[in-house]
Amino acid sequence: MATKEKLKTKAARLREEARETGKVVFRAPALVRFAECVIRFLLGALLAGAEIFGGYAPFGLGLVGASGSGLDGFCALLGACFGYLTMEGFVEGLRYAAACVLVFSVAFAFFDVGAYRKSWFMPLSAAAIDGVTGFIYLSDQGWTPESLIFFGTELLLCGASVYFYRIAFTPWTEKREEEGLTARQTISLLLLLGTLLLTLSKLTLLGDLSVGRFAAAVAVMAVAYKGGVSIGATAGVAVGLGMDLSTGGMPFYAMAYALSGVMTGVFHRQGKLAATLAYVLSNALAVLWTWKDGLHIPLLYEVFAASVVFLLLPDKLLRQVGALVAREPKHGTQERAMAYVKGRMEDTAAAFKSLYESMRGTLHTGRPNDNDTAAIFDRAADRMCKRCPLQTSCWQRDYVSTYNALNDALPAMLERGRGEGGDFPAYFSNRCMKFADFLTAVNEELAGLLYRRQYQSRLRENRAAVCRQYGELAEVLGTAAAELSAELIPDPVREKRLRQYLTAQGVECELAVYYDEAGHLRVELEGAGLSPLRQSSQVDKLAKLMNFPLRLVEEGRRDRLVLVQSEPLMAVAGVAARKKDGQTVSGDTGAWFKHDDGTLYVLLCDGMGSGRLAQRESTLAVRLLEQFLRAGVRPENALRTLSSALALRGEDEIGFTTIDLLRVDLFTGEGNIYKYGAAPSYVKKGTAVSRVTGCALPAGLAGGEGGAPDVTHLKLEAGDCVLLISDGVTGGQPDQWVRDKLSAFDGQSPRELAQELIDESEQQAGAADDRTALVLRLSKR
Repeated sequence: MATKEKLKTKAARLREEARETGKVVFRAPALVRFAECVIRFLLGALLAGAEIFGGYAPFGLGLVGASGSGLDGFCALLGACFGYLTMEGFVEGLRYAAACVLVFSVAFAFFDVGAYRKSWFMPLSAAAIDGVTGFIYLSDQGWTPESLIFFGTELLLCGASVYFYRIAFTPWTEKREEEGLTARQTISLLLLLGTLLLTLSKLTLLGDLSVGRFAAAVAVMAVAYKGGVSIGATAGVAVGLGMDLSTGGMPFYAMAYALSGVMTGVFHRQGKLAATLAYVLSNALAVLWTWKDGLHIPLLYEVFAASVVFLLLPDKLLRQVGALVAREPKHGTQERAMAYVKGRMEDTAAAFKSLYESMRGTLHTGRPNDNDTAAIFDRAADRMCKRCPLQTSCWQRDYVSTYNALNDALPAMLERGRGEGGDFPAYFSNRCMKFADFLTAVNEELAGLLYRRQYQSRLRENRAAVCRQYGELAEVLGTAAAELSAELIPDPVREKRLRQYLTAQGVECELAVYYDEAGHLRVELEGAGLSPLRQSSQVDKLAKLMNFPLRLVEEGRRDRLVLVQSEPLMAVAGVAARKKDGQTVSGDTGAWFKHDDGTLYVLLCDGMGSGRLAQRESTLAVRLLEQFLRAGVRPENALRTLSSALALRGEDEIGFTTIDLLRVDLFTGEGNIYKYGAAPSYVKKGTAVSRVTGCALPAGLAGGEGGAPDVTHLKLEAGDCVLLISDGVTGGQPDQWVRDKLSAFDGQSPRELAQELIDESEQQAGAADDRTALVLRLSKR
């Protein structure tokens, strides 16, 4: 009674589990459910007959272990027991039948235990049960090295078949409506079909013609024809090994099927007939190679029959085979995505450039000038002279004298910005009955004229600034699109070397070793456990392994490590600054940083005036410019964009700043100095000192089309020095003392030189402005 109650409880739990997991055991229509049970039974019976090494048959047992403890498992158990007892004989089959019953019992007893749902539980259980029953049975026959090897292989294949068969049945048992089979499901399904061929290989027609080998030949031809060389070779080796295992002989079939698969894959683009001929001829060649060991003549007949069937297969079925064996592209999709983004950016850049050209043409189109200076007298006369008794005398009879009087007064009025009584001749001012009112009206019209002129000028400047921003944006987008198309060259030799080193260190991660668009080595690692590699000693070891000097790039991510090729040059900088007397803060702001590509940037900005307002302007300029440069924007584009933005910002509040920008490529020593109204800079090569100046206005004032910065090209070497100063250091006075100080500099301490310049500047130019000196010295790494 207790046993019956336990079985009822188990059955109830089984039904509950089926409902929770979404299986269709009790939901599918009866006919469909009956068909599923029949398929399980037939598969169990067929797989039970799949032998390897002439007597080992683990695959029926594997199906029972993969089918579980429900009705599916029971049908698979019946089929496997039937197949083992009928195909293997009573003595041999009884061993496997007993193992199948034990495996089903384990699944039934432990189905509600958490370990049962682990992917390793049933494969390990089936292999263990097969090992126990096989050890008892085979011990009576005695153990030899050969039998131990065969028995160990059987146990391995038993556990593997349970694992892969369960995956192969997941599209059926789970009933998920997803986008086709995954790679694991496809491989598992192919393994199931391959083991079925082992049973069919024992089924012969007309003497020695094997149905299994015939089906295998058709499958290899179809897969190689749609998948190419690599897929064809893989399918040929897999099928051939299965046939060799079933016969227990030398690996002849593996060689024959693999060679045929390769040749079919070679000609798969030349059409179905060419691929079929390649398969038949290569297979015949493989048969001829076995002349000494006895020709496998039946294989020729099987291949010929398979070729006829293959030629008759419909294209629709072959397309389904092609979809099944299609390889997932690794790089093609990414490259197409990059090409798509590149095209979009180029189109966007072209659109902004067209907009820039159209706006530029509109801004420079001549417009009627309604602000003629002489018109101020006409407007004043309309207001004051219409009701005057002398109107006819002044504006008709004596028009010439009135015109001359007003024309004589106009230059002084425009220069002063307003009119006075002395600007007009006495004969006009004495004759006018309302001269004071007329002068007031003229001044009002003059003020309106000047305001309109100022407004139109500012409006044109702002429109031009916006127009230039569109042009700069087009250039930035175009540059970014060009960078997307730059080819990155991988280094497979160093990548393999690094992978072996990390594997030996127990570090598992994704890695890439390649050369960027400038030809510099770059190493990228992504994964867990990268923290030890950030230590300087580990970086040195990786540099020796790559045979390149490397440095670490900090990105703020623990799971990502980037190493780039270290530059042959290094820079040592020293800075000193002093604020204007009476001020709490300095209006000068500086910064320097190194980009990932090995480019060093040094910034020095001097805000208008001094104090907090000047500090705000210079700090804003440095922050925005640094952000642009770190993002990879070219210095010319970044400077012009910043200047236009500062000009627009000055619409409500006047503010501008000078900009000194030094760019140095630490790989080549090539560099540039960019200036917007900045003080002179100085370059020392040996003992010679050269002076670098410019004529561009400060950023925010350089309007119109001439707003480009001054650019001076440099070629620096180890030992050279560059000095950037703000205008307060010399105060507009002669700077020979600055050159002498720099020329006498021994290169030991840039910081001390900068401090000496600041101290000396107070004696040479006073302390009427903020003063900053920044010294940069290059040396070999």
